[in-house]
Amino acid sequence: MWGGGGRLLSSNHRGFTLAEVLITLGIIGVVAAMTMPVLIQNHQKNVLKQQFKKSYSLMQQAYQKVFADNGYNYECYYWDKNPYGNSVCTKYNDAGVCIKSTLADGSEKPADYGGRFQECSQFMAHLEKHLSIIKKCNGNALEDGCIPKYKGLDTYYKDQNDSLSDDDLSQKTAGCGNWNQKEIENKRIVYVLADGTIIMLYGTGPSLFAIDINGQKGPNKWGHDLFAFGTRGGGSRASYVATHVSSCYPIEKGGLSTTNMLINSYK
Repeated sequence: MWGGGGRLLSSNHRGFTLAEVLITLGIIGVVAAMTMPVLIQNHQKNVLKQQFKKSYSLMQQAYQKVFADNGYNYECYYWDKNPYGNSVCTKYNDAGVCIKSTLADGSEKPADYGGRFQECSQFMAHLEKHLSIIKKCNGNALEDGCIPKYKGLDTYYKDQNDSLSDDDLSQKTAGCGNWNQKEIENKRIVYVLADGTIIMLYGTGPSLFAIDINGQKGPNKWGHDLFAFGTRGGGSRASYVATHVSSCYPIEKGGLSTTNMLINSYK
């Protein structure tokens, strides 16, 4: 730069060299590569939490509407508080699953010890009126496009231990067979809602059911976007959606139980 009188003025200021710019960009790229997957994963988890809350709330509201319509509960629930007290297991199978039990005093358990389920079909028919159902599959849910491919309880156990015999597998899934893979794909009643949510019944009504909170979108895994629920009731209040009434469902690697997902969703 030229100053007054024709003198050349020196300057200590200079720009970044190309090498410095490239090094800086390289560092930024490395940091981004390290942090972006974590940020994306956290975002996906937050999205699933919001979808879980929405699905859970939607079902609770539908239950309350049915109760408001009727003024009483359909007999389709596990006891909110068991009137018969605790039971004692008296016989286990080789897999450690209880296959016979009595009341604490040794007397035989009554037929409705676990709950009352005589009106599950009627309850579901009424519940349908308060859900925005766009498609229903009465079996063949995979072939007819109501569900994506899900792992069943049997295939989950088989993946954990490929050496399990058919007898071992039958014992481990005893009393829970409706969540086996072929049962899910071919025999379960499935509803698809307007927002894509999938509701899959264990039996003929909502005593036990599963919800895929984001429908056909992945990951389509138990404990990630697919969760098991049930119905509790028996008192004067409306029956309600419960997060733990059965252990008849798997939790795939990295997933959460329905109860823990509910807790995490409201943190």
